[in-house]
Amino acid sequence: MNTDYREICIRSLQWARSDNYTGYSKFDALNSPVLRFLGSKSRFLRGGFVFALSRTPLNVRGLLGVQKKQNPKGLALFARTCFNLYKTTQDESFRDEGLELLGVLLGISRRKDYSGHCWGYDHPWQNIAFFIPPYEPNCVVTCAAAEAFLQAYGITGDKEYLSVCESVADFILQDLTDIDVGEGMRCCSYDLHSSWKVINVNAFAAAFLAKLYKITQNPDYLQPAERMMRWVISQKTGYHAWYYTDPPEASRITHDNYHTGFVLDSIQEYLEVLADPQIDRDWSDGLEFYKSNLFTDDCAPKWMHDRPCPHDIHGAAQGIITFSLASARDPGHLDFARKILDWTLANLYERGRSRFYYQKGRRWTKKYTLMRWCQAWMCYAISVYNLHEQERNRE
Repeated sequence: MNTDYREICIRSLQWARSDNYTGYSKFDALNSPVLRFLGSKSRFLRGGFVFALSRTPLNVRGLLGVQKKQNPKGLALFARTCFNLYKTTQDESFRDEGLELLGVLLGISRRKDYSGHCWGYDHPWQNIAFFIPPYEPNCVVTCAAAEAFLQAYGITGDKEYLSVCESVADFILQDLTDIDVGEGMRCCSYDLHSSWKVINVNAFAAAFLAKLYKITQNPDYLQPAERMMRWVISQKTGYHAWYYTDPPEASRITHDNYHTGFVLDSIQEYLEVLADPQIDRDWSDGLEFYKSNLFTDDCAPKWMHDRPCPHDIHGAAQGIITFSLASARDPGHLDFARKILDWTLANLYERGRSRFYYQKGRRWTKKYTLMRWCQAWMCYAISVYNLHEQERNRE
């Protein structure tokens, strides 16, 4: 019997909606008043709490007083899910729900404090490179929200949404640190304070600015997009992979699943605007590395290229997205996306409640749901798969 993926997507969206899209996040340990107090004077303690809670086999956030919140990046993913469902069903209620979620995002934008619209996570975040207070904007969350507004403009033609995107470009180009990476290249910072060179961050920004250039023909977006992508491509290894940071040793992340997918998706979207034969080959080689090294033989997502477990829901979602998008160039990639989706439904999905679990390890499965990390990413992933499946069936 054929699986009704679209119905699974709709029910999973309903599960999130029933909680008003509020939930826990992977890195929200410091939303606990207890842990926040204990770590108030030590970045090592703060970082340790964030690290430990993100890896706990049981979800103890409630016991620690962590509040469920709406994650801005999650809201953007749910909005994009709604827009994709609108495209595949023509049900205007999905479009309207997506636009309502964008209204929520506008309400928490930090535009009045910076050069343009921008967003950050709903929790304090301490990692090895920086500390970011709650809602302080960064490039990743801002680009995620911007993509939702760009999609809304494509659906509605309402220039108010395009205006938001142009405002986001002002934030990226004026407020984020422009890090010197050599002649003819550009690298923006992840956040407002550090000079951490994160490769997928610049891939996001390059793709967004390229798409904005295509719509507006504003040359102010073209050169930064080209220079950022040039730097991203310069970071590819000889075996067609990308590290998380430059230099690689600046992070414990090497070649992991979802960050690799982020880079590949951004390159593909960039190429749809600014064709380049060499970058096209880099994308194709990178996609082959991703498929061959970051999924198991049964299509489970690996944690790292050299470390299969845990099989993380975000990696599963990213694989579905990347190979669904790649099917626009080669329809055979959609079959691989479906195999990842089927593995996920068999191993990290609770059918009775239409929710997705966090991770599957060698010995146990972390059977709890983080709203943005699990539910939002999988809703969006299935909606992307549905969209490309429908397009293939029309051919």
